[in-house]
Amino acid sequence: MNKTISVNIAGFAFTIEEKAYDKLHHYLDSIRRKFVDEAERDEIMDDIESRIAELFQAQITTSKEVITTRDVEEVINIMGRPEDYISDEFEENEKTGSHRERFESTYEDTTQKRLFRDEDGGMVGGVCSGLGYYFNIDPTLVRIIFVILTILGGSGILIYIVLLIVVPAARSTADKLQMKGRSVNLDSIKQHFNDIKNDLTDKARRVHLKKKVKQAVDKSVHASSGFAHMISKIVGIGFIIGSLFALFVLMTIFFGETGLLPIVGSENIEDLGTFIDILYPESGLHSLILLAIIIVTTLPLISILITGIKLMFDIRKAYKPTATAGFILWVIAVAILTITGIELGMSFRSQGEINYTVPLENDSTTVLFVDISKDDIFSDHIELNQVWNYSELIKADKDQIFIGFPQLRILQKKDSTNFSITMYKRSNGLSVKEAIDKAEKTQYDLQLKNDHLLLPAYYSFPAKDKLRGQGVVVEIKVPLGKRLEFGNNIDRIGICVDGDNYDCRHPEQHYSNTSWHSEGTGMICSGCEHIQRVYHPHSD
Repeated sequence: MNKTISVNIAGFAFTIEEKAYDKLHHYLDSIRRKFVDEAERDEIMDDIESRIAELFQAQITTSKEVITTRDVEEVINIMGRPEDYISDEFEENEKTGSHRERFESTYEDTTQKRLFRDEDGGMVGGVCSGLGYYFNIDPTLVRIIFVILTILGGSGILIYIVLLIVVPAARSTADKLQMKGRSVNLDSIKQHFNDIKNDLTDKARRVHLKKKVKQAVDKSVHASSGFAHMISKIVGIGFIIGSLFALFVLMTIFFGETGLLPIVGSENIEDLGTFIDILYPESGLHSLILLAIIIVTTLPLISILITGIKLMFDIRKAYKPTATAGFILWVIAVAILTITGIELGMSFRSQGEINYTVPLENDSTTVLFVDISKDDIFSDHIELNQVWNYSELIKADKDQIFIGFPQLRILQKKDSTNFSITMYKRSNGLSVKEAIDKAEKTQYDLQLKNDHLLLPAYYSFPAKDKLRGQGVVVEIKVPLGKRLEFGNNIDRIGICVDGDNYDCRHPEQHYSNTSWHSEGTGMICSGCEHIQRVYHPHSD
């Protein structure tokens, strides 16, 4: 049966055997006497006791609640037994072995490098300096990485703020030694204070030269503290108002029909979830992707809102568990969007195109009339050059996707044979085979009767094929000496004439009720005297 006593070490209560207490007390007294001439003796002893308390806590378990003599000896072995720190009596005991059992320690110092913020060496909050110590790289390189991330998309600021909240600052000597990956023992603690002393000595000369300037700055800071406090509240109000407004806009985009997201709405694609479903490769994942989008966009705004509230009401409390959980959730959401985004990009990797020749019923046709058939999906009254956004001409239901901008390309033939009409369908896909398969499933039912060609105002494809850049182009080649007549509603689709902008989706003029003659100088327009453009032919 051993007598025990309760002791307080660095603010922690321990139950310790009386003999173990005597050994520990003697050990600490020996160190205290060694540091009797040190100006930082109290600070050094506080750090040593904090380290001993940390090691004792590792010894305590549910089945072992008392610190024994063996535990004290193990801690002394970890902290070190340099002759400089031990009294003569302790040395004699070591030599004779009369007051110490010889044993093999089974406790190892498992001190590992930990991530802290280095406020002493940091420029703002010590995040970059702490990361530099943790990854053993120059903090300047870390700062450059944050600057690059900020320039590329602003994520550098967000990541820095999150790390500033989550990562603790290295305040004690033990924290600073662990930040640098150094074991926390007598040698390292003493060396740490020697380094500080030398550093302060070197800086003293420079500080002395700047003393008057520093005093002036301190007075200015003190005088402006009230102003700075007011500014922080104004910034807090700005953060609160701005973040709430941005959150409101995001929620209306995600769940309302405001027109802020043009492609989504009752007149286009039913909702954002449906749009995601017809865009992303994996069916059934649209709810997860939508949730990830909401998290990625709203969590930073919520963080700004919380920061604004803390600034507004002078709240100093740090909500580290909540901030850590939010950051982890945000990283997971970013990972989901990254993986699915890569998969989406891969599904556009290859392009395929097929073409169909439309036979003419009359080989002697000299005039071909072209117009647009009735538009029962969008509107007969829409002109492509009046559309504010091409998403106005996209609709989807559970079975079909409708796209309202087919293209018409007019070319001149260098001979005097007959008109030739070719329809091209194109699409993208993970492979060329998949792209061609999607192109073949694209429906565009033009009608040619005698010398009249009616073009649909839209094309469609199965919703399960997803949006993969499907498109339709009708190409008409006009022989020399023959003429093309456009109807009243031809501006409903994109048109380009030989020599004009090859991208037919951006018409430069109205083509309705115009006539185009194929002559030696090119395609000549009648009915557009206000422009009077002559289009010179490309080679067939």
